[in-house]
Amino acid sequence: MDILASYLRAVKRCLPRAQSDDIIKELSDELRSQMEEQQSALGRPFRDEETMAFFKQHGDPMTVARRYRQDHRSLSLGWELIGPELFPMYLILLSFNLTLTIAAVLVVSLMMHLPVKLDAFLVPVLAQIICLTVVFTILNLIRRKFPQPWYYPPAELAPMLPVSRWYSLVGLVMWATVAVWWLAVPHFPQLILGSGASHLKLAPTWHRFYVPMLLLLLASVSQRVLSLFHPTWTWVVPGMRTLINGASVPILYGLMFKSQTLVALADGIQTTPENQQLVENFNGLIRWGILGPWLWIYAGISAVVYAWYSVPHLRRLIHRIRGQVRSRVA
Repeated sequence: MDILASYLRAVKRCLPRAQSDDIIKELSDELRSQMEEQQSALGRPFRDEETMAFFKQHGDPMTVARRYRQDHRSLSLGWELIGPELFPMYLILLSFNLTLTIAAVLVVSLMMHLPVKLDAFLVPVLAQIICLTVVFTILNLIRRKFPQPWYYPPAELAPMLPVSRWYSLVGLVMWATVAVWWLAVPHFPQLILGSGASHLKLAPTWHRFYVPMLLLLLASVSQRVLSLFHPTWTWVVPGMRTLINGASVPILYGLMFKSQTLVALADGIQTTPENQQLVENFNGLIRWGILGPWLWIYAGISAVVYAWYSVPHLRRLIHRIRGQVRSRVA
C-alpha cells in the first residue's frame, strides 16, 4: 500500500465531507511533487526515517486537516478541554461509542425480555461521554506540552513511529493496578462483591474464567514493559494487543452467556427470598455491568483496529523474508 495514500486517508477522515475530495486531490498532487523532487535530489527512494521526517515536517493528519477546515470548534468550560485539533476525532469516536452503547443496551434489554426504558440508557451513555471527554482532555494537555506525538498515525506510517514512553508508563500503571486487583479478588471478595461479601461468595464457575483473565492481564503488563524498554519495537503494540483483545472476547462472552451462576450464598447463610434476590442482583451486576457486553464488544472492536495496524508490520516482514531468500539464491 502506498504510504502517501495511507497518510491522505488519515487527513480525509478529519475533513468536511463536502470539500474532502477536492482538498485531498490538491494535497496529493502537492505532496507527491515534493516527495519526487526530494528523492530526485537524493538520487534514491526515501528510507524509513526520511519518509517519516518528510511527513512530520508537513504535520500530523489532524493538524493538516485543521488548516483546511472552516470551523475551529473546541470544547471549553472556562478553559480549553479539547482543542480544535482533537475535536473532530473526539466527535467521531463519541458518535461511534454512543451508537454502539445504545445498540448494546437495546439488544440486551430485548434478550432479557426487559422493558426498554430511558433509565436503562442513561448511565451507559453518561459513562461513555464522561470517560471519552476525560481521555481527550488528557490528550489535549499532553498535546499542548508535547506537540510532536501523532495520536492516530496512518497504519502505514505507524511502524516508523517509536512508541512514546508516556503511553507505556500510563498503560503499565493501569494494567498493573488491574492485575493486582484481580489477584486479590479471591482473597478479598469484597473487592468485587462490596457490601454483599458478608452474605455472598464467588461460585465455583468463577474459577473457570479466573486464570485465563489473569494471563491476559499479565500479558498486557508485559506488553507495556516491552514497549517501555524497547520503544522502537513498534510491532509489539499492535501485535500483542490484537492477540490479547482477540482472546478476551470469547472469554468474556462465555462469562456473560455461558455461566449460570458467578455468585452464590456464603456458607451458613440461609436461603431466603431476600438473599436469593441478592444473589440474582449481583450475578446481573457482574454479567451485565462490571464484565458486561460493553467490555467484550470494546475488546472485539479494538482487536480489529489493532489487527489493521499489524498489517504493515506483516507486509514489511514478508518483504524482508523475500529479500533474504533472493539474496541467498543469488
